[in-house]
Amino acid sequence: MKTYKLYILGLMLLGSLTTRAQSSIDQVLRSIETNNKSLQANTKMTDAQKLEAQTGKFLANPSVEWEQMWGNRNNPGSEYTLTVKQSLDFPTTYSNKNKLANLKANTIGFQSAAYRQQLLLNAKQTCIEIIYLRKQKSLLDERLANAETMFALYKKRFESGDANQLELNKIQLELLNAQNQSRLNKAALTAAEEQLRNLNGGKPITFDATDYPAGEELINFDQLQAAFMDADPNLKSLTGNQEIANREVKLSRSLTLPKFDVGYKRNAASDHVASNGFMVGVSIPLFENKNTVKKTKAQAEFATASLEDNRLNLKTNLQQLYQQAEALQISRADYAKVLEQQRNIELLNKALNAGQLSVIDYFTELSTIYDSHQSYLDIEKEYHSILAQLYQYKL
Repeated sequence: MKTYKLYILGLMLLGSLTTRAQSSIDQVLRSIETNNKSLQANTKMTDAQKLEAQTGKFLANPSVEWEQMWGNRNNPGSEYTLTVKQSLDFPTTYSNKNKLANLKANTIGFQSAAYRQQLLLNAKQTCIEIIYLRKQKSLLDERLANAETMFALYKKRFESGDANQLELNKIQLELLNAQNQSRLNKAALTAAEEQLRNLNGGKPITFDATDYPAGEELINFDQLQAAFMDADPNLKSLTGNQEIANREVKLSRSLTLPKFDVGYKRNAASDHVASNGFMVGVSIPLFENKNTVKKTKAQAEFATASLEDNRLNLKTNLQQLYQQAEALQISRADYAKVLEQQRNIELLNKALNAGQLSVIDYFTELSTIYDSHQSYLDIEKEYHSILAQLYQYKL
């Protein structure tokens, strides 16, 4: 039977297996990035939105007018008028529209990157959940095997009169609990693996890692915060919204300036020489764009406030996650150190069989060991889950 000490040492081994785990997770993420249906749909939508952002920045369509007038009995001649006209905004309007279109396209790209990052983070945390459940399965398999062995042993002892019904009942309950926990673990593991397959577009995906990625440890908080905020696509998107709002203020001012109509005109009659000329018109901006500048200024102020609020919230969230990771890192090390020194299951079984422990004391010790190791697994999973959130800017 495996000793508990060797089991703990096996869990803490961070050699080639953990390097393989990191590689395996990276391969899973690349596969999901290629095959995920939602991500593919979002990419198509992003392309469409970028094209939409480029509309509305060009000249208005030119217009062509033709007028034909016929004479009467007293004046049998006819005449016609041809007008070709182009409407023009004030020149600065086109510059602002072009810059605004580029800002919108960039911001749409950041929004798409944020969607991709969140999806890959979800996939990575699913991988972490699978690793956790596999570690838990290893522990539960050992617990179930031990419970089956002890139940078979005490059943024989009960039949021979060396054990009483209370002792047998206690061990039978332990066996039932172990079987139930094992079934729940199997169901959860199957669900997590199915979720990973769904993220991969419904295609089968190989992920056999049983340990967490190596090399993912906490770095200096200021360094982490600077790198995260510099790369965060959500923050870039909000910054883009602020720039868009400021550019729309400038555009709204341009639209309050006069607009022009320029064109060519030709008049001709059946009995006269045709005349040609040009036409120029100007619109006086009195009513159409009233309050538009005030509206865009208010929107720009909102975009600025929203950016600052989200930047502050992000800093606070990063600080909280970092503090949790620090606490979990200490707890993880403490649990690993203490559990490594604890008596293993084999020694407990020997003590029970030798009469050195009562059944009640045995199960008290056994429950403490299993509960402690389950706590260790929970802490380890939570630690790596938080690390994934802290380093999501690398995805």
